[in-house]
Amino acid sequence: MGAGLVRALRAAAVAMDAEWQPGTSTVPFRSETAAAPLATGGGTRAAAESVADRRLRLAAHLAGRHWPVLLSARMTIGHGVEATAAQERAVRHGVDAHWTERDRAEAVREPLKWFDALYGEYGEYGACGVYGVLGGADALACDALAQHLLLAADLRVRAGDRAGAGPSAREGVRCASGSPASAGFAALLVGDWRLGRPGAAEQCGVEPPGARALSRAAARYRRAEAAYRDAGSERGRAAVLLRLAHVERLGGRPEACERFLARAEESALAAGDGACTALIRVHREIDAIAVGARSGAGVAEAVAHWARTDGSTSWLRGLRQLVLERAEFWSARGDTVRAGRAAGLARGLGGEGGGAGVEAGLYRRARHRLVGVVLAGTEQQEHVAAVGACVGRGEAPGLADCLGVIAAAQAFHRQAVALRDPELMRASGESIEVAIEVGTRYLPGGDQVDTVLALLRSDLVSGRVHESYLRSRRARTAGLVAEADRLARRALREAEGVPDELFRLVVGCSARVDLGERAAAVAAAEAAEPSLTALAAAALWLRLGEPERAARYLPRIGVDGPGPEHPWELPAIRADLALARHAHDEAAAHAREGIRAFEEHRRRLARDALRASSADDPVVAGLHHAAVVSLLSSGRPDAVAAAFDQAERARAGFLDTVHALDTAPSGSPARTAVRDWLAAEVHWSAEFEERAATLRAAGQAGGERGRAGQDRVGEMDGKRWLGEVERGLGVAEEKVRRLAPAALGASYAGELPDAAAVAGALPGGTLLLTYHVFDDVLIGWAMTRDGLTHERQTRRPHTTVAAVRRFHAWCARPDAPGPGGDDEGEAAGRELAELLLRPFAGALDGHRRVIVVPPAAFALLPFHALPWEGDVLGDTHDVSYLPAVSLLTRRHGRPPDRPWTEVDALLVGAPASDPRHGLRELPGTAAEVVEGARLLPRGRALTGPAATRDAVLAAAHGCEVLHFATHGMVDELAPHRSRLPLAGDDVLGLADLLGVAHEPRLLVLSGCDTGRGTATAGGDVLGLTRAALITGARHAVVSLWPVDDTTGCLVLARTYAWLAEEPAVHPGTALARARREVRDLSGAERYEEFRALARRAGVHPGPADRGPAPAAPRPRSRDSAPLGTGRVTAHPRHPYHWAPFIHVGT
Repeated sequence: MGAGLVRALRAAAVAMDAEWQPGTSTVPFRSETAAAPLATGGGTRAAAESVADRRLRLAAHLAGRHWPVLLSARMTIGHGVEATAAQERAVRHGVDAHWTERDRAEAVREPLKWFDALYGEYGEYGACGVYGVLGGADALACDALAQHLLLAADLRVRAGDRAGAGPSAREGVRCASGSPASAGFAALLVGDWRLGRPGAAEQCGVEPPGARALSRAAARYRRAEAAYRDAGSERGRAAVLLRLAHVERLGGRPEACERFLARAEESALAAGDGACTALIRVHREIDAIAVGARSGAGVAEAVAHWARTDGSTSWLRGLRQLVLERAEFWSARGDTVRAGRAAGLARGLGGEGGGAGVEAGLYRRARHRLVGVVLAGTEQQEHVAAVGACVGRGEAPGLADCLGVIAAAQAFHRQAVALRDPELMRASGESIEVAIEVGTRYLPGGDQVDTVLALLRSDLVSGRVHESYLRSRRARTAGLVAEADRLARRALREAEGVPDELFRLVVGCSARVDLGERAAAVAAAEAAEPSLTALAAAALWLRLGEPERAARYLPRIGVDGPGPEHPWELPAIRADLALARHAHDEAAAHAREGIRAFEEHRRRLARDALRASSADDPVVAGLHHAAVVSLLSSGRPDAVAAAFDQAERARAGFLDTVHALDTAPSGSPARTAVRDWLAAEVHWSAEFEERAATLRAAGQAGGERGRAGQDRVGEMDGKRWLGEVERGLGVAEEKVRRLAPAALGASYAGELPDAAAVAGALPGGTLLLTYHVFDDVLIGWAMTRDGLTHERQTRRPHTTVAAVRRFHAWCARPDAPGPGGDDEGEAAGRELAELLLRPFAGALDGHRRVIVVPPAAFALLPFHALPWEGDVLGDTHDVSYLPAVSLLTRRHGRPPDRPWTEVDALLVGAPASDPRHGLRELPGTAAEVVEGARLLPRGRALTGPAATRDAVLAAAHGCEVLHFATHGMVDELAPHRSRLPLAGDDVLGLADLLGVAHEPRLLVLSGCDTGRGTATAGGDVLGLTRAALITGARHAVVSLWPVDDTTGCLVLARTYAWLAEEPAVHPGTALARARREVRDLSGAERYEEFRALARRAGVHPGPADRGPAPAAPRPRSRDSAPLGTGRVTAHPRHPYHWAPFIHVGT
């Protein structure tokens, strides 16, 4: 073979490994693309001309000239079309940026010139029609010319110039020799044009044309298939059958699509066409994901192996790109399961990035801001490491890595702002400083770089403003009004240094609303108004209580600036506007429309973590509030009951996860698969929370220490940890798909009981109290089996929640002063009793048992400790708690329970943790579990070194009572990292809890703060209590604050004594009796009883009890803090001692 032909073939090979992708792929340009011509040695035209044989010279031309230029033109046009579309969107939305003024058309015209320039060369190979050459035409050369003309037409269609494609197409058909192969190629291209965007079939595009266009495309493809069959071309048939499959796919006929793909794969294999075979196999995987079928074993690995050996790595990048585009399509629609599977397929195909970008987009759209922050932090550290490596080698850092550092910092900043977390806002400042340093040192100067660096510096200053403002909001919610005002004014001062005037005005408006300076807030809004989008202006005026000013902007939403990101946002604005105008029926209709759209979105998310994070959205909370208030104010005969039902809908989102378990029969492999899936989700969430905790610590450290902390995030194997945790979740999800597919789309929304059903499920003599709080509105309902009443009150925003926090803090103080000594804490209790209990005093008088369903903001409020009728509510009433009313009907109708003395029980306490963890000894936990095991004949205690994780998991199987008395390690900022230390280095985490507790009748978590969690705007409280209910536990006992080891032991030991004495007693009643009994004991009596229990258990009361007076020992609580040095000085009847435990259940 001649050197010229070899050089031409090398050019084709390099082009195919740099720019060859399915369809119109717009894979980002790589450095290999620019280097490809150099790799061939250049001079491909001269090389082709040096070949003596005319037909070989034609082959050299096609390989060395035609093919590389075609691939380059296709990719360049694809990028140009995308850039033009982005430019048009920016201009339409009023973006003021220099790049919107550029003429992008030249980027599309230029590659057409490249390809057209090759036309004249075909005359040298005997092609007819070129510069009048007709005689002695070579059929092969004529077909080559015809193909060139048809492909030139195809490029014009890709560039959006269908009219300009006509002449080339007609000339191409005229020049063709009339062979079946040439006819098949022409029909195939015309079919692509009928189908819409050329290449859409290869790319498995999702935008269907009209039915007529589908029919016309199919007719052309059938003609092409017949022609290729006549030509004996299996390669051509495979290409056409793949397109016919796509027609069936777009027509919604998956079975027919699969049949065509099977035939296409047979033809591709027969032709030895590895690229087409790989493409078809990827299409079949995408279709399996679309219909929820199982994936093929090893398909991604086999395709990747082909690409790296006999095939093309560029083709592989294109395959990965089309998978990622489908994943993005599903992600944008909130279809988590399909998007996640597609991202996993992309990871299986390998290469840089894998599916991480899609997953990041998916989590962003699900509003899982914490994940977005962590991914941005990880991304930045990877780019920083790459920059550092180049500098260390004495090389200039790559432009992509420098820009990546900046882009990641901007993403970190955006997600931190949306998350409303002041610690992460501070960490985002560290991230921005790194980006500024990299950009200043390593990027070339110029207007664009200067603009980017200026934006970063603005974000740095605005981030400090955000941090101060968020801290002021946090302080206001906690009832620290003076501190909140101080921080709000600091935010206003800091905002003066931000160059962005619109930011200054919007922050000023928000801060002045909080400060009660309405006139100044309105003035700031009026100044900002001309620069706001219609959507932002409408929302701002509604917040300021100016509905008519907001109404002017409704018709302009989506015109003056972009429209809402989600379909429930516009109904939310309309609902708020109607509510402000007192058009209650209209407000209810809009609110319900938005709620339906959100619930459909939430259902598609499938994963519990994503559902919970998506609901943590003030817009969604506002929709539910508008629906509750408008229904209550409607004047309908059933208004109170309708509002009650709607309020339940707002907080019952977590029941979707409970319902996922219900879709699988108890004790079945399917049930186990669902449990394992939920446990994998918890592990996934905990991984992100751990990395977020590192970022928060980095932000708090500041400076070089902060950057070192961020470096620790980058040291966690880059994105490898993400791939591992995603794969683990993917494996569990795949098993659920096989054994319990209904669990993936489980939704409780359509099965929520109404008020009548709830009343029917209430036990006799029971009063249900449930509340709704939002902004300045507090609504309570009291339900008995005979009726439903309500009370609505309006207060200053945050005042009720602040009172809850003050009262909880007072209850949790081991050093609280005696009666009258803490006016603020006690006063908060009296205030709450008047607000929450007094309106229902009559109902309370007639019902000894009370079930409270608090909103998430009240989750830590001990209703049983509220002052009532000269004492506390718990003195006269047995109080239980539920996170959702619907759990009453879920539990209703079960068969009678066995006596407590006949159930298997496992009680774990006082595990021998490794001393290096610094956890204090808790003799009370040993005494507690030994006493419980003694009182329950079928109970077993695990203590000391025997209380390992493996031992607990093995012994817990089949137990109806599970009791864990250990330190509690609970972090409200990282609820999925909550855990209970066991022996040695072992811990029992949330994931373990989901696996070990199989619908227990009673689950006791007697560590500190086990009832705490992260309250979301969506009415959820993430933490151990939620996990306990998801396990199917009938009853749970958890704590609301750090538990004193002595009195905590007494309360629970007496609870078990009541269970043993009255084997049919309700556990809530047993706990209430125990609390009252311990409350009535003096400090000395408690200490003596505790010593007796400790002796019976064979443990020493411990050095912490050796204070001067037994009634005032040093505090020894069951949290993970070091041993305290103060004393427990709270009065013996103070709630700190007797009230931390609550019963959750029916």
